Amino acid sequence: MYRNIALFAAAFLNYVVSISTVNYTCTVNSDGFCIFQGVRINSLDEASNVQLIAPDNETTKIKFRESAMIVLPDNIYSTFPKLQELRVWWQNLHSIYIPPNLLHLDAERNRINTISYDTNSVPMLRKLELGHNRLKAIENVSFFENLEILDLSHNDLRSIDLCLFQRMKNLRILDLSVNNMAIVKNSMQGKLEYMTTLYLNDNRLSYLDINVLKQFPNLETLHLFNNGLMYMEFENMRTMFPRINIVHIYGNDWNCENLAEMIIFFQKINIKEYKLFNSLKCKEKMVDGICCSEGKALTILKKSNLYFSNYVNELNLHSQHIMQEMKQSKREIQKLIETENMTQASLRAFSDDMSAIRSRIENITMMAADNSTPVVRQRKHEKVDKLVQEIYKIKQDYQSLSRENQQFRLQIESYEKMKSEMDSIRVYSEEMKTIIQQLKEENSNLKGDLYQLLQEFHELKANRTQHMA
Repeated sequence: MYRNIALFAAAFLNYVVSISTVNYTCTVNSDGFCIFQGVRINSLDEASNVQLIAPDNETTKIKFRESAMIVLPDNIYSTFPKLQELRVWWQNLHSIYIPPNLLHLDAERNRINTISYDTNSVPMLRKLELGHNRLKAIENVSFFENLEILDLSHNDLRSIDLCLFQRMKNLRILDLSVNNMAIVKNSMQGKLEYMTTLYLNDNRLSYLDINVLKQFPNLETLHLFNNGLMYMEFENMRTMFPRINIVHIYGNDWNCENLAEMIIFFQKINIKEYKLFNSLKCKEKMVDGICCSEGKALTILKKSNLYFSNYVNELNLHSQHIMQEMKQSKREIQKLIETENMTQASLRAFSDDMSAIRSRIENITMMAADNSTPVVRQRKHEKVDKLVQEIYKIKQDYQSLSRENQQFRLQIESYEKMKSEMDSIRVYSEEMKTIIQQLKEENSNLKGDLYQLLQEFHELKANRTQHMA
């Protein structure tokens, strides 16, 4: 009877599972893509109930159409073990996992704010397209060492250090456009020899030190249009980038004098393209179809004050982030120190136990030697063997704890090094704040001097008018 009940329960469970599972079959198009239509996943639980059916085990390309998924189906990578190219644009994805063997991922126009991958292997990914998402931090991207094309446009990165990409020795195209960036830094150690195209357009850059791009010696195309750039040093551009031939600079707040000199220089070194069209209307002046400002002192002062204000805000946010990381590191170091103290105490306790046991063995051995009864001597030897086994076990525990202690010491050294680096960053941040404050004070003084000169000019003008009258 009980056996029949168990069989009925198992059959009912299988029936319920089969009802909740939704199967999707793809159609293969002329490009070799296995296309899934109308897949719906509205929660994490639903991801395990969606079953993708593979036409065969050789499918390497997958595409989703007219679908809405907050995550990918759980079985997608196990069902398609040879998957190399995945296209999931316009799917409402919030996060995405990238398997080690995938070569091309196009996940544009989603809501992705988290990227995950297998930390035990280096991803083989060569092309990653994450434009039009909600990324605010991209530290995970730095582990994709085999990338050749990386699109991070239309996200919310605000500021960036190009050292994030220093592992990508094969990187050719990097798109950081439309990210609301105000600061571009570079603490990269080596060079990216294959980098040819860089997009920094449509951001909030008020100033760009061209030297931050010196790690890209073979750069050919640089997009800087639609920012707030007023001035840029260009004299060493050809030396720094021997192959450069396109530098889009239109749609900025250029100083007319600097812009005119820059265009003459571009024409001289045979930069073929620096604009896509001629501006039809400019607020002040135009140089070769590109809008610019005459460089009036008060206008430049106003823009520079705005730039320094934005820079200070970004620097403050960066400093707050560094302070949070330092506090976290301090807590972790404290935990490691406490753990090391506990380990040291355990090692001392084991050492004391070993000394006590050694003394007991010596006493028992002496007693066994003096005792002439064979039975008693046998019992004594059994106790000695048992104690020897205990010592051997304690010795193993001691060695294990010693290894753990060594690992803790190495971790503490690593965190001490990290703490030292954080202190250096904090000192640098304070120095930058001081410099910025000095520049703001100088700007304020200049503003006062200019205001006084304007008053004197108006007085002279009034006196001249009276004299002529």
